[in-house]
Amino acid sequence: MGDDSSTSALVERLRALDGIDVSSEHAAIDAAGRDFGGITGGRARAVAKPRHADALCGLLEFAIAERLPLTPRTLGYSQSGQSIPRDGVSVDLRGFDTLDIDPERRQARCGAAVPWRALLAAAAAHGLAPKVMPFNLDISIGGTLSAGGIGSTSHHHGMAVSWVDELEVVTGAGQRIRASRTEHREVYDAVLGGLGLFGLICEATLALRPMLPVTRTYSLLYDDLATMMADELTLMGNSACVHLEGFASAAVQGVRRGPGGRRSPFARWFGGMHLSLEREPDDECGDALLDGLHHREQVHVEETDSLEFAARYDIRFEVMRATGAWQQPHPWFECMVARDAAMELLPTLVPQLPLLLGDGHRIMPFADVDRPPFVMQPSPSPCFGLAMLPMGIAPPFLPPVLAALRGLHDRLVERGGKRYLSGWLFEPDETAWRRHFGPQFETWQARRQQLDPHGLLGSMLLPPRATA
Repeated sequence: MGDDSSTSALVERLRALDGIDVSSEHAAIDAAGRDFGGITGGRARAVAKPRHADALCGLLEFAIAERLPLTPRTLGYSQSGQSIPRDGVSVDLRGFDTLDIDPERRQARCGAAVPWRALLAAAAAHGLAPKVMPFNLDISIGGTLSAGGIGSTSHHHGMAVSWVDELEVVTGAGQRIRASRTEHREVYDAVLGGLGLFGLICEATLALRPMLPVTRTYSLLYDDLATMMADELTLMGNSACVHLEGFASAAVQGVRRGPGGRRSPFARWFGGMHLSLEREPDDECGDALLDGLHHREQVHVEETDSLEFAARYDIRFEVMRATGAWQQPHPWFECMVARDAAMELLPTLVPQLPLLLGDGHRIMPFADVDRPPFVMQPSPSPCFGLAMLPMGIAPPFLPPVLAALRGLHDRLVERGGKRYLSGWLFEPDETAWRRHFGPQFETWQARRQQLDPHGLLGSMLLPPRATA
């Protein structure tokens, strides 16, 4: 860890670089040492904010000469320190905020810091939307693409990284490259889902889909999770089902004595499903989407403007901020499990989770769309994604929650599950990474060496190789 005098000297040298704003103020350093997860902490020696790609190249050249570790960051929504430095420089990419829609090509060219909300609003003006976008519209496109990108259209379209037509990247070697499936494919494949370990995304060109102006959503209740999951698999083959979300929901029944004699709340668990179609305002709309499903009852049906529908989780985030849950730890857990293993395990394991995690855990099918090789999904396809996204966990309750999630993690990974790499990942060691990447592990390591030959890119989750 650098002392105050060496840090001051570093800041002065950084400030001499062209096109970079540098901060060493306490508030900036403190913010760069935390992420949304609130569990892992680190330390930035400085925060460097390049204004354009040439300035970012200059920063990389400086870092190489100084052997200075770098950690890319846009908005810091990671949960395991993926955006937190280990005594290096936090590279603030919020200056990369250009946005341009090409309605003829159905493409959007976006800076890394553009939030999905801005992209959706610009695309919707042309009757378009991203193929896949997250539930939180305020996270950045660059941060999402560094992990994968999942949403309520993943049952048809897989992950957002599968719909990137082109990238502008500055690699760990300081090279500014335009990469696609046909040019510099090794850069394209590595950076998408690459957690910022291979290069820094400046800009991404995304494929768009037609979006009709009205969204009709059915809310269904199921007696059990297995029946709901079977219906989700059926709906994967129905192109009219544009959005699909499944939930495991708890109805608390009281308190009972458990192992060791301790009394705790218990619940009866149900399945819930939201499935949506899109339509023109004047189109006739029957309920054919429900044909062949096995729900207990239809709880609700609602039609809304499609832009309003896309922002349906805003109220959840508003409640989190209003109640203080936003400042609490968020050990979010997302894991993809192959169909047969998921059908066997999830209906049993989910009801065993502590009610401290809340309910409304998501269980959603994922299409196996062509994706970059380091974005892992279990085989065979299709798979289910299990997501536990508590509003917040009060610190006194964090240890038992983490213990329960660790047990769930171990059970699912033993059965071939693959973690989605934005969440809480339990400080994985090399053995865990080998298991996650499987046959791709050696290629993953070799590509890090190729694109970041000086070993300067890393984070609290995965340390820069030069400092490991």
